[in-house]
Amino acid sequence: MTEALLIGIGQYDDANLQPLAAPDRDVAALQELLRRPDIGASRTDEVTVLNHPTLQQIRDTIETFCTLRDPNETVLIYISGNAIVTDQRELFLPCRNTSRSHLEQTAYSLSELKAELESCPARQQTVILDCCFSGTFAKDMIAPEDFSAIAESFVSPSRALLTSPISIEYSAKHKSNRNSTYTQLIIDAFETGMADGAANQPMRGEINVTELHAYIATRLQDSLPALSPTLHSQEQGYFIQLVNAPYLNFRQEAMSLASQGEISIVGHNILEALRIKEGIPENIANAIREDALLPHRQQAEKQRQYENIREQVSQRESPLSDNTQAELMQLRQLYGLQDNPLVTQPLPVDSANATLAPLPTEIEVPVEASVEAPVENEIPVEAPTTGDRLTQFLRNRRILRSSDEAVEPATDPASRFLQERNISPELVRLGLASLAVLALFGAVLWALFQPFPNSRPQIATADGWFEEGLRKSKEGNHNAAIAAYTEALNLSPTPANRAANLYYNRGVEYAKNSNFDQAFADYNEAIRLDPKLADAYFNRANIAAKRGDRSSAIKDYRAAARLYQAQNARNLQQNAQNAIRALEQPAT
Repeated sequence: MTEALLIGIGQYDDANLQPLAAPDRDVAALQELLRRPDIGASRTDEVTVLNHPTLQQIRDTIETFCTLRDPNETVLIYISGNAIVTDQRELFLPCRNTSRSHLEQTAYSLSELKAELESCPARQQTVILDCCFSGTFAKDMIAPEDFSAIAESFVSPSRALLTSPISIEYSAKHKSNRNSTYTQLIIDAFETGMADGAANQPMRGEINVTELHAYIATRLQDSLPALSPTLHSQEQGYFIQLVNAPYLNFRQEAMSLASQGEISIVGHNILEALRIKEGIPENIANAIREDALLPHRQQAEKQRQYENIREQVSQRESPLSDNTQAELMQLRQLYGLQDNPLVTQPLPVDSANATLAPLPTEIEVPVEASVEAPVENEIPVEAPTTGDRLTQFLRNRRILRSSDEAVEPATDPASRFLQERNISPELVRLGLASLAVLALFGAVLWALFQPFPNSRPQIATADGWFEEGLRKSKEGNHNAAIAAYTEALNLSPTPANRAANLYYNRGVEYAKNSNFDQAFADYNEAIRLDPKLADAYFNRANIAAKRGDRSSAIKDYRAAARLYQAQNARNLQQNAQNAIRALEQPAT
């Protein structure tokens, strides 16, 4: 259960402190949202609000709030206002009666908040600062390394700190809107539930601090790419659960239907029917659709930018040098674009469908003189005209006879057959010899197109490589199976669940080779592409358990158990539940 304290500080007695309009609206919107039973708390008194407090009021409220907590509760403290970092690397939150000239005596410090939280019984603690950050030194700028040092000294394995971007430009501009940009993204994440499953984590109906941060960072990258929010914590602090994530079934369906980068007309109708069935507000359903499509649109935009850059470079440098190609590959990696080497190369020849070029129908015979075979009765032959050269060439070699040439009658049936049709035996022998040559030529071609032992199979489709991977896996050749699945993925298979199966199968082979890091990465990608792939959750939980990460393992086993139950796979569901019970037993 999450207990929340929301503090908004935007009104100041000191004219040297910038007043802010957003904190009132930020706090009110979050309070309304967190009081919803399907998202945050189930009782209204579990969300405490404090507006524009004095220094003593903020101290008293935070002390009381922390003292009343239980060990099994999660503490969430949200503060919207100004934040000032001194040149001694201390962070202060100005209160209503703070004097800028006596900041350390009249403002609430982050170190005070840390002391209160360290004495708080709640084992999981999260602090969110949506503040206008500034400094007391030159130009009010705050160095990222200064803030990082402050944040790292504040967090612990049970405490996380999330902050809005520390840019002065961001602070001045985005704290004057209806809601601040950062808080509005928090509201969107909680209200739609779409932060659930961010950062390559499974969708399980809950949102932790890492998922919330990843959701916000992705959306800021789309609208304000130069700005970066921060998340600081240690170990299990990155996985503190904050709120429930509503509309799980609808979100999973939207993610699945948007997996190819767009939702079809049929897909939109499926979602609309599901929205009506589950009673989801139309604006929320539309926001979920847009969120589901956003990563694909961002990826498409990066691909467009890359292709544009490559075209510009190609116009200046053709062919591309090795250095330029290496730089382009580095750019692809920075953009997160998948390498697909087979796309720009010719497909391998399929020997089963290969055809030979037709032989020429006319043969130009050399005109040079040739040695003629002697004949018994030499008959003078007139010089042939150019058009008769081929005929004379054949007659001189007894392949073709003239109509008046005397021939000794044949004695055997075969010879008589040929003689009656004016066919020379030499022509038959030449034909048989030609057939022998063609047969030899065909045999040589057949041998050339046969794969050498251990050579790369001639396969041109993702499905073909998938089947090859399955065969190699059954043979126990895990490296060959991995190579086959990789070839299939390089061909960009669709739909998404087919690619998810490829990543999953490759992950299994990596795990069999004890390459658990790569297996874990493949299971992550499989789950991202197909959030309903229960086996991927189960296998990822196995790896987490091997690493000693009990919390992550239990979460994935639970996700697998729910999916197996929905699939009516009772035995597999029982396996997942047994694994959960084994991990939940206290260590002896």
